[in-house]
Parts: sequence; structure tokens; C-alpha cells
Amino acid sequence: MNSSSRYVLVADNVPLANKGEEAIIRGIEDLLRDDRPIKIGLFDNVDEITHHDNIIVFPREWIFRVSGELLSFCQYHSKSLLISLQLRLGYNSRLNNLVYSSCPKYRPLQDFFKRTELVLVGHDGVFCLESCGIIHLAKKAGKRVGILGSGRGLPRRSRFYLKWHYARAMSESDFCVFRDQHSYENMKQLSREPAKPVLAPDPAFAMRPVPAESAVKVLNSYARYRDARQAGRCIVAVTVREKGITYRRSFLKAEPSQKSRVHAEFVAKVLDYLIQQRNVFVLFLPHAVERDKSDVDTARHVAEAMTCEPQSYEIIQEELGARVLKSIIRECDFIIGERAHSIINSVSVTTPFVALTNTSDFRTHGIIGLMCRCESQIIDMDFPDVERTRVKVLSIFDHRQAIRKCLEDTSEDLSKRLEEVSAMVKSG
Repeated sequence: MNSSSRYVLVADNVPLANKGEEAIIRGIEDLLRDDRPIKIGLFDNVDEITHHDNIIVFPREWIFRVSGELLSFCQYHSKSLLISLQLRLGYNSRLNNLVYSSCPKYRPLQDFFKRTELVLVGHDGVFCLESCGIIHLAKKAGKRVGILGSGRGLPRRSRFYLKWHYARAMSESDFCVFRDQHSYENMKQLSREPAKPVLAPDPAFAMRPVPAESAVKVLNSYARYRDARQAGRCIVAVTVREKGITYRRSFLKAEPSQKSRVHAEFVAKVLDYLIQQRNVFVLFLPHAVERDKSDVDTARHVAEAMTCEPQSYEIIQEELGARVLKSIIRECDFIIGERAHSIINSVSVTTPFVALTNTSDFRTHGIIGLMCRCESQIIDMDFPDVERTRVKVLSIFDHRQAIRKCLEDTSEDLSKRLEEVSAMVKSG
């Protein structure tokens, strides 16, 4: 193997505690895999440079002023307007820390950028004004640079000051890959080269799971799981969340103070029904262990609302890597998921599923519904009816073998399209 490493900078805010985010990064790693080891740089909410295997994490605030911050509507647009004006005038502010700064603490970032062969922006729907500035700086530095996996189009309310920047960014990019129809159509209207934007699968589809024995080792450490497998019960993986658009735009009639309870009781009734009717075993998987809202806490809320015997479910409480989670999903018979990347994993490993979301979630409907041809397996929870949901989930569960066969064809098709994306990104 060639000992020289290939340096790739994913110039986005990437909270690795969210395993969907990690799945995208690992998918990018596998898309770019060749005879050289890969070192990936990215940004997260850390106080100092940290390392995760071959991933180097730089403090987000070193270059970003907006991405990752919790801002009000007025704060966000005021700050964005200022950044827009500054970028038009050639003032790059913190972005200059990528290429030059007299402050010695930024030198490791600058050294990484100098070695970088490929700069990527736009992972997981992230795309903003600062992304445009990064593309411009990378292009001036002679780097290969592009948008990979964005699910973000041009926001309607910000169009008047973003349009010029977004159009220039797409013009300067060596490739522009979008992961859902909505963002693809939106951004295609801005492109000066109509054929340049490409609609392709989310990079997370390309992530390789760890070998089965690694997943089985984790699963067998839980006594209830072992007993369920020994008893021949079907294993139903479940991912639940209390943040993001999947949660925020669901249960719209619920009072904000009661939403967590309403959500937990709804999911609990669906799971209780499936356990009662088909004697399944429910396995809660943590796809995000972020400090503000951990999936483990959300799973506990649902479990506390369930009326089944405790022997019918288990909550995995340890933080697992994205590759391990994908392998665990492969070992399961079915999945009910509110985490979009848990469903992306299930498509990749052909585990039948139901996705729970709402009509505002363009990501799930675009990626899972349209691209994966699985719209009938998505249940919207804007104003959910628990009885109808129970019946639909049971029906999909009972047809899981036929669904698995369809997913085999879908997974093969997605793999071919990802090969084309890999060639596009690596060429040049």
C-alpha cells in the first residue's frame, strides 16, 4: 500500500455524536477509498483539536460564525446579511484561518489545508454562505472542491442575498451532488451549467458495516436480546428522537409542554401492538447521543409508556460507532425508524422498515420515498391516528419478506449510482 495519506477536508460543522453524521463521513471515506490511507478533517463543537481514528476534528468556531449556532430568526438573517456583504467585498473573516493567520493556534488547520487534495462542503443538507466562501478560497488555492450530498436548497426568505453567492459557488465547484429531488431542483435553477448538478444517493449509503461477528458480540452482551433470539422472536430495531424536523413538525396539535409525552405514548402504543400481535422483541438503538437530546433518554420515555413486559424490549445505552450500528440493523428482522440515517442503513443492508416522519421532511420523503422507491413505507405524523398507524405498521411488518426482495434491487441500483459519484469526485 502507498504509505502517503490522502487528505480530505469536509469543511462543515459535523457533530460526530450524531451517528448519522458519522455515517456520512464514513461513507465519504469508503467512496474515496483507493490504495492510500485517508485522513479526514472536519469541524465540530470542540474546544481543541481532537482525533477519532483517522478523523481530525477542528473547533467549529475557528472558521464558522453561523453554522451550528442556535440563533433566532432575526439573529440568523442579520448575521447572514453581514457575511454576505463581507464576502462580496472580498473580506473572508474567520475563513482566512484556513489559509493564513498570524495566530499560531490555527497552524495545524493551515497545515492540514495545505496537504488537502479534496475539499467537500454540503454534507447532510448543510450548505450556507460560509460554504460558498470556503469553495472560493479552496478554488483560489488550487484545490479540487465540490458539493457532496447537500439536501439544502436556496431558502426562499434569503434568496435576495444568497442567490449570487450560491450561483458562484456552483460555478466554482468541480462537482455538485444533491441527495434529494427538492434540493436538486432548487439549486439547478441557479446553476450556470444546467447539466452540472447531479442527483445521487446520500454518501451514507456507501458506508460499509463492520463484520457480523462484531455486531453479534454487542447484541449478545444483552441478556434480554439473547433470550429473545433463543426463543425465535423477530427482532425489531427502533430509533426515536425528540429533536429535528422529524419531531418538530409532528404532533402539531400537541401543546409544546406535552409534546414529549404525546410522542412517547404514540410510539409506545404502536410498539405494544406489534408485540401483542406478533410477539416481537423491540431493540432501541441510539443513533445520537448528543448532550442536549440523547436518543437513549428518548427511548426511556417510550419504554416507560409501554405496557408490555420488560422482557419484550431492550435499550442499548452504550455509544456505538456508525459502522457497528449499520451491522446491528443488518442482524435485525425489521426496523421502525425516526432517524433518517437508520433507514438509510436499513435500505443498504436490505432490512425491511417503516419510517416515521412528517410531510415537511423533504429528506426522508426525497431520499427514502422517491430515490429508494419506498414511499408506501413512510408514515407521516403531522396529525397521527394511532389505530391507523398500528394497522399499517403491522401490515408492512407482515410483508417484510417481499419488501426485502425489493430492497435488494434498490440497494444494487444505489451502489451503481454511488460508483459513478465516486468516479466523478475522484477524477481530475
